[in-house]
Amino acid sequence: MMSDTGAGLGTVVVGGGLVGLSCAYYLARAGVAVTVLERGHIGDGAARFNAGMVTTSVTPLPAPGLLQNTIGTAFLPDSAIRVSPRLTVGEALFFMRFTKFCSKAWYSRSLDALLDLNRECFDLYDELETAGAVTDLKRTGYLILCSSRESAAACRLEYDRMPVAVGRPGPLLEGAELSEAEPALAPGAGAGFIHVDERWINASSFVDSVARAIVDNGGRIVEGARVTAVRESSSGVVVHSSAGNHTADHAVVAAGIWSQDICRELGLRLGMQAGKGYSFSVGGNRMPQRLIYLNDAHAVATPIADGRVRIAGTMEFDGTRDRFNRRRIEAMVRAVSPLLPGLDWTDLADEWVAPRPMTPDGLPLIGWLNGSRRVLVASGHNMLGLTLGPPTGRLIAGLICGASAEVDLRPFSPVRFTVGRSTSGSRRVDPEGSPV
Repeated sequence: MMSDTGAGLGTVVVGGGLVGLSCAYYLARAGVAVTVLERGHIGDGAARFNAGMVTTSVTPLPAPGLLQNTIGTAFLPDSAIRVSPRLTVGEALFFMRFTKFCSKAWYSRSLDALLDLNRECFDLYDELETAGAVTDLKRTGYLILCSSRESAAACRLEYDRMPVAVGRPGPLLEGAELSEAEPALAPGAGAGFIHVDERWINASSFVDSVARAIVDNGGRIVEGARVTAVRESSSGVVVHSSAGNHTADHAVVAAGIWSQDICRELGLRLGMQAGKGYSFSVGGNRMPQRLIYLNDAHAVATPIADGRVRIAGTMEFDGTRDRFNRRRIEAMVRAVSPLLPGLDWTDLADEWVAPRPMTPDGLPLIGWLNGSRRVLVASGHNMLGLTLGPPTGRLIAGLICGASAEVDLRPFSPVRFTVGRSTSGSRRVDPEGSPV
């Protein structure tokens, strides 16, 4: 089957996750005929069941001190950040690159790039809410919880030093003050503070509301359309999928970790690895009043609809994309349940695993493919797809519509991990992403 709309063929977006839907939304709002091709159901990957954080406090995962803090536990089955001891060649190369980006100099450069990309995040979410594309955005901030006053003070200092555009973190809370701020916590849960200006949302409702807005603005969403290839010609692109071939003026590869497979066929190695995240929902009578970031457990507790709390977190690199490891759920229950005793920890549901598309430098891949003016990449958003989705979507729509990018896209170049010269003529780059 050939989908061909004649003159002004529009754009095909490959991927119906947070970033792909955001790209399609802004393209549809700009009057572009847009079709989203999703291999399963929209939001099936790392979209629907994540922690729901919309934050200005964006940081790249590779950071000074991370290796020292995790190397002793990374290979343990129940560690918050777990790496399989049986690494493939590709995984070994990823972690070699990752270690280089943990330096202070690289961290500072990556942080500046992320903050630049994210500077309009809250404004864009306000606009989405006004347009009806976001329906349940919460503005009550996060409670950051640590095991001790000392660790809470150190964590608060890190937040206070971040050059963000919103307010600063609130005062340290412990004992009665902490219980008053969040009655759902167990007595003696530790210490923490409220980052009052941060936001959160039910990620699943975001997927549904943005998808409705795409259709309302004339876009089309095709589920069960697994893309096998993207072919470029002088007059446009043809996207081959299990739901037929789709002709377009442009294609946006925004399929999360699966973008790697599509781009490899185009001569581009994106350098990503799947960092699997886990989550589940739990019911109970004493619900948290706001999102709680459990710093020591590397988990997040987010109140969602119908009297349930989503517990999300951990990171697993085991060479697979969606293999479910029950030990990860059990470890999260052991870490979180003593802190929230008012929840019914026998009432677990919606157990979920999905691959986050992780890059060695913690930065997404955004821009034109190998000098093309037909195919773009919007992937590799690590754990920040919900926060960076709208800024990325607006950028991609602007590039397709001929606008100048308001963000320096060089740090996000999709070719920065392609070593050597590809069949499509990309520049050669070294493992750190600098042209050679």
